[in-house]
Amino acid sequence: MCETLPLNKAELLEINGMGKTRVEKYGTDILKVIRGYCDENDIDTSADKIDFTEEKVAEKPKAPKVDTKKVSLDLFKSGKSIDEIEDERELTRTTILRHLSHFIDSGEVKISDLMPIEHYNELKKIIPKNKFESLTELKQLVDDKYTYEELRLVLRALNDA
Repeated sequence: MCETLPLNKAELLEINGMGKTRVEKYGTDILKVIRGYCDENDIDTSADKIDFTEEKVAEKPKAPKVDTKKVSLDLFKSGKSIDEIEDERELTRTTILRHLSHFIDSGEVKISDLMPIEHYNELKKIIPKNKFESLTELKQLVDDKYTYEELRLVLRALNDA
């Protein structure tokens, strides 16, 4: 700031560390201090350049929101494996499985696409017979061959049924 002597909020935004929130919160006060410094030290600044008004900082146009679940579904339907989608989207396997599980009810994804059908059938019988308060507690009750993702998928299917 001392080197550039910003004259308005737009110039403040160009300074490293001065984001939109800081400029909105402190910009007017900072610009007043800079103006005072310039006056005290006879630094020539065109008064018409300095803007001390409470102007709104121009917002960057936001990209349209993308339905992240739909993106995962489209990649899956195009033939990509869960591992490939995970790598391409830089998301976790659990996240991809949660995205895809939303499309089981609509029939766009089958539960057998997301987990071994044998595990699904076994868990479908085991889960209702057990009492548990949390997923961790359920995981401790069942065989280690079942993953947390599989438990979530079956619980979702049982709750939707």
